[in-house]
Amino acid sequence: MTGFLSKLFGKAKVEMPLESLELTTPASDSKKASGRREPPTALNWSQAEYIPLPPSPPTWEVDGRNEFHREYNDPLMGPIFQAGFKSQNTKVVKLAVSLSPVQRQGRIGEVIAKAYSKLIVQRMKSGQLGAAAKQCVEMFELVPDHVKDVDRRRFNRILGLMDKAGKKHDHKPVEVSNLSSIPLFTVSDDAPWALMGERKLQSNEQPDSTFEIAAMDANGIWLIDRAASSEDRPEVKGVLRRIDRHGLFVGEKALLHDVYRTGAAAVGSSIAIMDSSGVLHIYDAELNVIAESNLREDPRVVDHFQTINTNYWGEFKSQVRAVDSAPEGDRYLFTLADEAWCCTTVGVAVWGVVMPLKEGWKRVVGRSERVGAGQDVEDALRLFGLSLPVDPADIKRKYRKLAQVHHPDRNPSDPAATEKMKSLNRAFEILTGVDPTTLGFEESDVTYFARTAPEHVVELEGFRLEITITGGTPQDWVYAASFAADGGAYLATYSGKVILVSQKGQPEVVYDIGTCPSEIIDVGRYTYFLTPTRLYVVENKTKLVALLDVFRQGRLLVSHTGFGLLSGKRLQWFTEAGVKVGELTARDPIRAIHAAEGRAVVQTRRHRIEVQGLVI
Repeated sequence: MTGFLSKLFGKAKVEMPLESLELTTPASDSKKASGRREPPTALNWSQAEYIPLPPSPPTWEVDGRNEFHREYNDPLMGPIFQAGFKSQNTKVVKLAVSLSPVQRQGRIGEVIAKAYSKLIVQRMKSGQLGAAAKQCVEMFELVPDHVKDVDRRRFNRILGLMDKAGKKHDHKPVEVSNLSSIPLFTVSDDAPWALMGERKLQSNEQPDSTFEIAAMDANGIWLIDRAASSEDRPEVKGVLRRIDRHGLFVGEKALLHDVYRTGAAAVGSSIAIMDSSGVLHIYDAELNVIAESNLREDPRVVDHFQTINTNYWGEFKSQVRAVDSAPEGDRYLFTLADEAWCCTTVGVAVWGVVMPLKEGWKRVVGRSERVGAGQDVEDALRLFGLSLPVDPADIKRKYRKLAQVHHPDRNPSDPAATEKMKSLNRAFEILTGVDPTTLGFEESDVTYFARTAPEHVVELEGFRLEITITGGTPQDWVYAASFAADGGAYLATYSGKVILVSQKGQPEVVYDIGTCPSEIIDVGRYTYFLTPTRLYVVENKTKLVALLDVFRQGRLLVSHTGFGLLSGKRLQWFTEAGVKVGELTARDPIRAIHAAEGRAVVQTRRHRIEVQGLVI
């Protein structure tokens, strides 16, 4: 009963797990709103324009996961995968010898090569050059398709160290391209660009590797040092840095909070950051705080958890899947399970919406089935020391007071306390028709979820068998959200629906792509939906103009002239409408990209190049 006391007397946080979805508590499909001071509007998109787009395949359909599972369950290869996941590198190389050359290909070959590389580096650091050279040769023989130039150069370096130390060996250097002979930057033949101004960066010009790109907008780039590695003050949890589109430093701010979620409108100049405790911080382009809100204590959030009975999992921060700041910086957006709220910077709700339930579910309002006769009502009033006419608030107040006195947890030595508490509960239900365990809410009704149809129907020789399994999640959570260029917002659900709502929260367009996008970027004429496997380019909100397969193609960078996909050492650039312009490849990982007049500047950790004709 501890959880009950917490709700009754307002101590610990409320937790209401869904024990069974075959509910008997609700007596009917009540249309009475659940007890919320400011309930969200049920989103009805029946009048919105519906745009079904080619479905985005889930990641596991394109990443070879089926092949991996087959190998993982193989009695010979499975133990190697397991050892690799645990960084048991010595075990990996011992087991690898028993595999045939065919079995050492594919994903397992990557695991073996990685284990060898780590062991070789360890041997070098400990001065065991002979053992390191021997393992290099083993690696070359066992997994030749997974040997990289860096492995060959390491082997040659080991031999050089052995020769210098006068240690005898029978190894010969392997052929490998000289690192200095590899061009620092190259562009594809079809790219209408010219490379110029290649040079080595001075130490004060080199990109700071402790920062990562959090967002790009119309006027600059947000960088975040999540580990606060650039600061030596223990109270600093993160660092926020702003640079303009030309790479010039705008400002930097040491954060006294960590960074858990971020969001920034592509056509704005502010950024929303939610920390792991649930506090939302909004910063403008000068890194000033323009809004702060503790979402855990937001009345809309508190009411949500107190009046909805479902099986949430994880911490609060896991249930807020997206935050964002409006282009003008005057509003913020946050999601909570299947709800989305747009608020002013002072926390006043502009709109709040809740997604339709998944197919086969309905919302019902929790009411007690207990009904008392006239005499039962009189007895209940007498137990509470009340008489007609009576205010429901007086019944609630009296119940709280008596429960505080008679609850078994407060009277462990009184064997009659349990029966007294049951009598109080029965009396309260008779007088109000409400389950008393919902007390502690502004209103006493709680929204439950019940099925309207069975999960499975089986026809067996004239018999119809309906199967419904208790449990599951009836709601379609909002997993991504972003402000639109015109002030509206995109709300994307787990099931793959993306709803464009107006500035007033009214649904205008529904896109159906089958998978929730990881990024939604609206720059006005064009909108980009990026899933783990595909990029959709939509013109004027309704016309699909490009569909790109982008699995492992890199991070999306959007500007007013087009967009790029950046992955490690490669930058692909496209027009706004999704037509590929060209590709730039660097010898080393690309760390930064900046705009310049009629060109772009691309930097690695030590070098930079100007790409004439690439306008970002």
